[in-house]
Amino acid sequence: MMEEAGRRTELDDFLARPVRTYLEERFWRPIEAQATLEVLTADPTFFADPGTHPAIFADHGVVHVRDVAIGLVHLLDTINGVLLPARPARRQRFVQTLGVATAYLHDVGMVDMTPAGRRVHALFAAHAAFGDDVTPLIEHLLAAGPVRDRLAEIADRAPFVTSLEIVVREMLSTSLAHSKSAVPAAVLDDRVALRRLLQRVVFTNLDDHREGQRLPQAADTSPVRANANTDAYVDPSESFAWLAAPVGPHAELADDVVDAARALRAADVLRQRGTVLRTSGGFEICMDAESARAVCTLRPATGDAAYVIIYDDDRGAGEANIRAAFVTPQGHLRIAFHRGGFGSEEAARSAAASVAGVIVDIQADVIPSFSGLSVGGGLPAPSRSIDDIQIHLERPSDRPDFAEEVAVLVAERDPSLGRRLATVADTQGAAPEEQRRFVAAEPLDGSGPEADELLRLMAEHGVETTGLDRVAAFAEACWATIRAGEVLVAPGSPPSFVYIPTGPGLVVIPGGGYAASPLPPWVPVGTTGVIRRAERNSQIIADQQVDVIMIPGELYARAWLRPMRVDQLAARLRPPAVVGGR
Repeated sequence: MMEEAGRRTELDDFLARPVRTYLEERFWRPIEAQATLEVLTADPTFFADPGTHPAIFADHGVVHVRDVAIGLVHLLDTINGVLLPARPARRQRFVQTLGVATAYLHDVGMVDMTPAGRRVHALFAAHAAFGDDVTPLIEHLLAAGPVRDRLAEIADRAPFVTSLEIVVREMLSTSLAHSKSAVPAAVLDDRVALRRLLQRVVFTNLDDHREGQRLPQAADTSPVRANANTDAYVDPSESFAWLAAPVGPHAELADDVVDAARALRAADVLRQRGTVLRTSGGFEICMDAESARAVCTLRPATGDAAYVIIYDDDRGAGEANIRAAFVTPQGHLRIAFHRGGFGSEEAARSAAASVAGVIVDIQADVIPSFSGLSVGGGLPAPSRSIDDIQIHLERPSDRPDFAEEVAVLVAERDPSLGRRLATVADTQGAAPEEQRRFVAAEPLDGSGPEADELLRLMAEHGVETTGLDRVAAFAEACWATIRAGEVLVAPGSPPSFVYIPTGPGLVVIPGGGYAASPLPPWVPVGTTGVIRRAERNSQIIADQQVDVIMIPGELYARAWLRPMRVDQLAARLRPPAVVGGR
C-alpha cells in the first residue's frame, strides 16, 4: 500500500490530486461498477463466452488509469532523445503533463460494455474532452502551470483562431489516438489527416458512431452534421487549425501534442500484467500452469465467496503470463514471461501461441507509434529509428527454450518481425535494485578493444576465455557504476547477475561467520549462486566508487562458465618443465 501511494504521488507534479480524484470518481469508478459479479450475474452474454466479455478484459478502472499515467511519465523520460526528439526540460514537462491529462480520458468510454460501446470507446473519449464533465480538468490546465505557460508563450508569437479553452479541449481529444484501430499509425504521422479525422469524430454524434458499421476514416471528406461540439466554434472549419500548421509555433505545439499521443498509445499497451493482472471488477486472472488456459477468480462485493472459473481466452491467458513489457533506455522493446514450463507439450504449445499473439499486438502499438519526425523544427532527430528497434524476449528460468518457441510463433504470425526478434537472459527475477541497474547500464561492445582488454585481464585472473563465443558472451554484457556505500548484492537475493569489478572498491561480507575481504579487480563475483542456481550467500558492498561489468546470470552460465578439469588447473598453475637439464 505504501508503494502504491508513492507511485500515485508521482502524478502530483503533473495533475493535482483533487482533479485526479474527481476524474477517477466521475469516469473510472463507474467502469468498475459495470464489471462486478453482481452485474455479470444478470448478463447472459458473460456466461455464453466470458473470454470475449469486456468485464473480463484487463482492468480499465482506477488502478489502470493511474498505471498508464505513471507509465507514460516514465516512458517519456526513457525515450527522450531516443525514440522521440530530445526536448528541453520545459517542453518535456508540457508533454508529460498533457500526456497524463489525456491518459485520464483515454478509456472512459469503457463504461459502455456492449460490443458497440467497446468499438467506439476511443471516440467517446474524444467527445468527453468537449463535455461539461471535464471542465475541472480544463480549468486546472488553464491555471498557471506547464500547459497555460506553453500556450500563452505560443499565443504571443502566433495567436490562435479560437480561445485557449477550445485549444485545450482539442488537445485532450487527441486521447483518441491511444487506439490504433481508431487512429492508424500513418494517420498519426500525417497532421492534416489527423486533423480531418478528429473533426469527423467530434463533430459526429456518438449515437451515429455507435450505429455505424465502421470507425471514421481520415480520408472521408463527406460533410459532417452540426452537434453540441460544433456550437463551441464561431466557425467549425477553424477547429484544430494549430494541428495542421506547416511551420512556426503552432507546428511546434503540434509536435508536442502528437508525441504525447504517441507516448499514451505505447504506455497503454505497456500496462501492468502478469501476477497483478486484474479485471475492471478486481478479479484476478492467471494462466493455469497445467493446461495454459485462462483462469479467473470472481468474488462478490461482500468478499465472502470465491468462484474460480476456467475458460477459453487466448488473449487473457497470454497477458497473464507476461511478467513485464517495457522499452529500454536503448529504445528496444523487452518482454519477460512468468513461466515457460507447463503440464504437457500441448499446453506448452498453447501457452506459446497465446503469448505470441499478445506480443504481436503489443509491438503494433509501440514500434509504429514512433515513426514520425518533428514538423515544427528546432528539435534534433531521435537517436534510434523504428527500423532498428528490436524485440527482446527473456528466457524464463524454469524453461528457457520457451522464449525461442515464442519467437518462432511471433515470426510466423508477422514475418516482418523476424529480423527484430532476439532471445535474451531472464532478468525480471532479479532484486529490484539490480534490475534497475541493469536497465540503466551502458552496453559493452563485444567486438571492440574494451572487450579485448577485459578478456585478457580476466584470463590473467583465472577465467578460461580460450575459444569463447564472443557474440554470445557479450550479447548483454554492460557497464555500470557502483557508488560508495551502494550494496552490489544482498545475501539471499536471486543469482541474477555476475559482476566483474574493473578496479578496487568492492568488499565481500560472507555468511557463516567468515571474515570480510576486499574483492580484487577482474575476478567475477556472484558465480557460485549462478552455478548452484540458489540464493546468494554473501553481501557485497562498495567502499569507494567502482565500475563493474554486469553479465546476466543465465547468460554467464550458458556462455562464460567453463569449469576446468584438475589436469587443466595443474597445467595453468605449474610452471613448464625445464628440458635438457639446467
